[in-house]
Amino acid sequence: MPRQRSSSTQRAIRKGGLVDSKGGRLVLYQTHPGPQTEMMISPAEEVLYGGAKGGGKSHALRAYGVNYCMTYPGATVVLFRESFPQLEETHLLRIQQEIPPSVATYATAKHDLIFPNGSIFMFRYCEKDEDARRHDTAEFDVILFDELTAFSQFAYTYLISRCRSTKKWWPGPRIRSGATPLGSGHAWVQDRWRIETDDPMPPFQIWRTPISDGGMTRQFIPASVTDNETLMEGDPTYVTRLRTLPYEEYQAAMGNWSVFTGQFFQRWRPEIHVIASFDIPPDWERFLCVDYGFGAPYACLWFARPPGSDLAFVYREHYGSGVHPSEQIRKALEVTSRYSEKLKAIVLDPSMFNKMASKGERLDSLASDWEASFGGQTKIVRGDNQRIAGWRFMREMLDWHEAPHGGVLSAPRLRIFSTCSNTIRTLPRLIQDENNPEDVDDKPGVEDHCADALRYGVLHAFRGGSRPGRHGRSLYLTDRGLVFRAPTR
Repeated sequence: MPRQRSSSTQRAIRKGGLVDSKGGRLVLYQTHPGPQTEMMISPAEEVLYGGAKGGGKSHALRAYGVNYCMTYPGATVVLFRESFPQLEETHLLRIQQEIPPSVATYATAKHDLIFPNGSIFMFRYCEKDEDARRHDTAEFDVILFDELTAFSQFAYTYLISRCRSTKKWWPGPRIRSGATPLGSGHAWVQDRWRIETDDPMPPFQIWRTPISDGGMTRQFIPASVTDNETLMEGDPTYVTRLRTLPYEEYQAAMGNWSVFTGQFFQRWRPEIHVIASFDIPPDWERFLCVDYGFGAPYACLWFARPPGSDLAFVYREHYGSGVHPSEQIRKALEVTSRYSEKLKAIVLDPSMFNKMASKGERLDSLASDWEASFGGQTKIVRGDNQRIAGWRFMREMLDWHEAPHGGVLSAPRLRIFSTCSNTIRTLPRLIQDENNPEDVDDKPGVEDHCADALRYGVLHAFRGGSRPGRHGRSLYLTDRGLVFRAPTR
């Protein structure tokens, strides 16, 4: 069946207004040239319109939904926000102000906008993963998400599987999302659209994902607050007022995906904490720390400490899921032996000291397997699992001080070699626990494995049985290299 021909009313809406019975012009949605219009006309199936606060994302999502409903009679469009209060504040009140009864009727009980041509624009919320399952039999022609980073990856992928139709005119799935670099979903959203990742996709470029990832076309359209000409004209001091926010919140509000609110290690800067690899001097102490995983990833990190210093350099990592525990040990032993490294200690995840039961029999712990494999070459240590104290110490080691006129006055005590890609990728993405900002959010699916391993390791090396030498010197990494500095008296 050919696509329905647009009426004069529908064509007027696309141009930014509606012709009324008296020949006047009632503006419904006026989209601005640039990213906002690009989102409206994009042929991609899965689009993220993401970035700065005030960029007009929510407005554009409503405009897209209304336009689709009036273009395709009998269409079913749904817009999701995380909670009902957010939905009400951001969309329900506004849609009733924007759309007159002559265009569509708002059904208060169900929060649906019903059009004379049989199309329905539905407004829903999805606060928990269980809420997504309530739509398991639904069929939507278009799915819209506002503030996508507030949703879990499961909720998103489950709901978009309901973007399906048997209507002959259906042009295919259309999934549109607005997002700001905020919330617990920041990492998976950034990865899905390859925003500032190791293998980034240029903004605005449309690419097709592999079959294993759904096979749809995908596009990232960056949003800038200055794109919203209406806001800039009506409130020209808006951006200036945003500068009063803390650094991380201001950067997130301006659409910087490398820094975001809720970030646990807020002092992380890749240009400061990540350094080029170098040969570790033979007199430096070396440690191996391990966070166990099989279904979830495991992490083995090697770090070194210069003699008598309070510095640590993470110089190697092993990371992955589905790797048998014996293979994890074999790989760690192989690389340590190949470079003839003498480890001061192997610090293990405390859970690895638990004995396991199999068919009623008690089996040795994973820690005993590590001890047997390394054959007395070094001591095996149970990691200290004091989460709050450990995270506080990690924050101290990552902290640095800025010079009055820019640059680094004093460097962080913890540096990571650029070859440790998973550590570099996952550390800055950790977020604060919503109930305790001093702890890391460890919900299922959060990649805290490198951080946990490093927390066990540095607590042992600097707070446990491996303290700095008695001479009391501190070693600092500066632009001039490694510099010893005697303590002030």
